[in-house]
Amino acid sequence: MRAFHPFPSRRLGAILVALLLITLTTACQQEATPVPTPIEVDPQAEEESVYASLFAEIYGEPRMYVLMEQSSPGMDGVEALDSILDTYLTRFSDLEAETVESFRLRNETATSLPANMDIGLPYVLLTQADFQEIFALNTSGWDVFYTRYPNSPGMTTLSRVGFNDDFTQAFLYAATWSNWLAGAGFYYLLEKAGGEWVILQQVMAWIS
Repeated sequence: MRAFHPFPSRRLGAILVALLLITLTTACQQEATPVPTPIEVDPQAEEESVYASLFAEIYGEPRMYVLMEQSSPGMDGVEALDSILDTYLTRFSDLEAETVESFRLRNETATSLPANMDIGLPYVLLTQADFQEIFALNTSGWDVFYTRYPNSPGMTTLSRVGFNDDFTQAFLYAATWSNWLAGAGFYYLLEKAGGEWVILQQVMAWIS
């Protein structure tokens, strides 16, 4: 009669040790996997990039820009912000709610545009005092303007830019006067594609 031999304890122990080592190795590898660090977005740099992309698209090839120093969300200024939101934003079918809210918050008050923005070309900021000096009671105001700024496309007013949360959508107002009866203001919706801002839609607010 053959003797009964139980399952060899040594072999069982070796298997358990091997399984434990595999488990520990896998856990260590998972812990060692680096977690991607979210890229921190600089809102000011993105705003400048939006301005630069917009200007390159709508202005052709000027050599400089003349920007009104104070931002404005529309022709009637910050006082008309609620009316602007009601009138124009509904015309943009792809405009996200968070972009609208950002635009509203960033344009509740007029702010001075920075003097050191990177917008692709040199620019000057025109103060209200500068504007009055050139144009008040002066029918030759545009002659004076282009004598001072001969390489500009005219005088531009900008809003602050509203963004969605991941900075892939931008919304702003931009208006340009180039002569007494030559001016227009638009609202623009842009999208970031391939690292570049491109215009998706524009709606005219006024024209002269």
